[in-house]
Amino acid sequence: MAWLRSRASILCISLILASGTTSVQAQAAVLVVDAFNKKVHVAGNAQTKRPVGGLAKIATAMVTLDWAEASKVGVGVLATVPAYAFQISDAGNIGLQAGDQVTLRDLIYATMMSSDNIAAITLSDFVGRDHLARLGRAGHPMQEFVRQMNQLATREGARGTRFTNPHGLENSRPMPYSTAADIGRLAIYAVSRPALRFYTNQSSRDITIYRAGQQLSVSLKNTNQLLGVDRIDGVKTGNTERSGGCVVISAEKPSSVQVQADNTSLIYRHRMVVVVLGSANPFAEARTLLHQGWAAYDRWLAAGRPITDKRQMLDHF
Repeated sequence: MAWLRSRASILCISLILASGTTSVQAQAAVLVVDAFNKKVHVAGNAQTKRPVGGLAKIATAMVTLDWAEASKVGVGVLATVPAYAFQISDAGNIGLQAGDQVTLRDLIYATMMSSDNIAAITLSDFVGRDHLARLGRAGHPMQEFVRQMNQLATREGARGTRFTNPHGLENSRPMPYSTAADIGRLAIYAVSRPALRFYTNQSSRDITIYRAGQQLSVSLKNTNQLLGVDRIDGVKTGNTERSGGCVVISAEKPSSVQVQADNTSLIYRHRMVVVVLGSANPFAEARTLLHQGWAAYDRWLAAGRPITDKRQMLDHF
């Protein structure tokens, strides 16, 4: 069966390709969903709440981009790395220091490509501070930003998600969690925005850090090993001790044209989103799932896009 609904009795999902056989183990959670129709083609443990590590940064980036658009401030403004960032996270992996200034644009690159925790906190500090000022309220800027992350999750139907910080580390109380289905919902929203895809589809990028009157150039490498393979153009990786190997990938095939009975034409776009949580080999698993998802999707298109069970739709996960 191409579509498998997540349930406790599912111990594994065998995925057979010409190159061999692999499997989604019981502890993993997976989802393969068509981004435009939101039909789920493969799912296993997709509603199980669990740590998702750096995949939380998808929400961090989207809250920032939504704020930049709504406020008309844009992403070219400089943000200052707050000193408190280093009290709640490690030093990150691109060398940011307290007092450094970086544009929001470059901070989004660092957050999404290199999964830098300090960059994510700096985004939350700047956007949260501005949001509090506009509301005329007191409070901690990062907590306000996290509130916006959870509002985004609620708006997108991610009811099994609780964000507690902008970076995804499981070092805050209460513990953050999400589900494969909810991460799929957030990923679909993210890839619907061309601006976000611009940040996730580059294999490398140079950003600028302004420090004590000097400009420092830092080269970023995308942690997504599948970028550019099989038309994959994003989205995010994550890996903590509690979450295990996590990845969200998305790929789009060329659009197709279908001639209707009245000789009018409809243009169909085709994009797949794959979520893998808690895998020992997330990249191999995600690529295998993408292949299986496209095969199921193509059969579904050839059959006329039937929906035989509403539980096949993401809204029911």
